[in-house]
Amino acid sequence: MRLFIIVAVSILLASFPLLISFFFLAITLPRKMLAVKQDMSKLSGTGDGGPPPPPGAGDAHSQFYSASDIEGLAKKYFATSTLTIPSLLLVGLYFAFFMLCDSYLRYRFVDRNTWFFPEEFVKMSVPLLYAFVGVFLFNLGTMVRRLYLADINEQVFWGAVNRLLLSMGLALVIMKSGIEGAKPWLYFSIGFMANIVLDWVLEKTLKLLDLGQPKQPELPLQMVRGINIWKEYRLEEESIENVQNLATADVVDLTVRTHYSARTLIDWIDQAIVLSRLTAEQVKAMASQATALSAIELAQASPENNNGDRTFSDALAAKLNVDPVLMAATLDRLYEDEYVRNLWELWQSGTESATSKGVPMPPAKTKTAAAGADAAPATGATGTRH
Repeated sequence: MRLFIIVAVSILLASFPLLISFFFLAITLPRKMLAVKQDMSKLSGTGDGGPPPPPGAGDAHSQFYSASDIEGLAKKYFATSTLTIPSLLLVGLYFAFFMLCDSYLRYRFVDRNTWFFPEEFVKMSVPLLYAFVGVFLFNLGTMVRRLYLADINEQVFWGAVNRLLLSMGLALVIMKSGIEGAKPWLYFSIGFMANIVLDWVLEKTLKLLDLGQPKQPELPLQMVRGINIWKEYRLEEESIENVQNLATADVVDLTVRTHYSARTLIDWIDQAIVLSRLTAEQVKAMASQATALSAIELAQASPENNNGDRTFSDALAAKLNVDPVLMAATLDRLYEDEYVRNLWELWQSGTESATSKGVPMPPAKTKTAAAGADAAPATGATGTRH
């Protein structure tokens, strides 16, 4: 009876990834897509209760962010096979390790029988079992958290498979290296810090072998205000590993794939575009002058958008210690950038006239103007975001 209970619990625990993927597809995903559609409809000015979009605005937005487009992305990224294949692989690996755990428990506490595993193998595998329990708990906690955040995708399961194999490999290396003081808690903790340990080992190995190659330094994602270590880890799952990657990311794509709101992603990308063009010292100089790190606001303050007025660009060039002509050209390029224009359209929530290629970006308006009153175009550094 005890063996039956142990095996039943092991099968249930091993099946958790598959159960989580089915629950997400059946229950959580429809709710997530409804929330994404509502979020995007608000940004495009077509949400319930909002003001009607100006002539042409709805068409300009719908070609990028229609409900059918969002449904298409959902089918692409959350197809049943997309989630079930890695979750089934993870279940298979879990089942194998749980069988080894059950063999040890039976050998240790029941009748000293190890089923079809050799006795010596089971006794030698005890450190690996501690590592397995640690990585299983880490993966389970990650999956449950991502489930209630409606943020399950295939990377969750592939990442769990990778962490499981990596943790087992590191545990085997530590076990065979005969490291003194390798207690059970050390093996248990491997699953929680596998990537950190691996990065440290690789760094030391490259330095020892003098294999380092010169390269341009990458800007870490945490340079963007609002991104911490956990958000950085989540974005890395989407192959966004630095500021340069974030500056070219697709807003709608990330809105569907992650649990972050569209406005949050727009703000991060808006900052990243500026950060990718400046040095760390220039970023500090802009922050010290209460100037937002915003491609949208810099584009609105460009000479091209202000009838050739270079007052702002010259002042900014003086603070950043760069050539005024080059600074004016940089702001004009931001103004002409179609991607920056799309971000501006989304941020305006459909209350301004839509922009498109070849049509000048509308100037910023005050809150009164957004409500319908007349207002003069902004010609300084102030914009619509902050």
